[in-house]
Amino acid sequence: MTGAILKPAAFRLVAGEEALSTYEWGHHISKRFFCARCGVYCFAKGHLVELGGDYVSINLQALDDIDPGLLEIGHWDGRHDNWQGGMRAKPWPIRETKSA
Repeated sequence: MTGAILKPAAFRLVAGEEALSTYEWGHHISKRFFCARCGVYCFAKGHLVELGGDYVSINLQALDDIDPGLLEIGHWDGRHDNWQGGMRAKPWPIRETKSA
């Protein structure tokens, strides 16, 4: 998924709210909104201190008039729980993990 995170004040759903279904997971950190007909993930709303509090996360590929090939992509190292490493232009390397 190609996504973007923004503050709720910068987000406005202009149509289709009646066609959305929701799902909450984890410790109810976020509420995800899906197309009730086809199941495509559209956006989520939630609160995470690490993201500066309230946020909206948008699936950019669910928007009209967006060419994902023209987007500048940033990569986070969530695989290794290295969120403090920040975002960078190229993917983080995959490190070998020791088996338990």
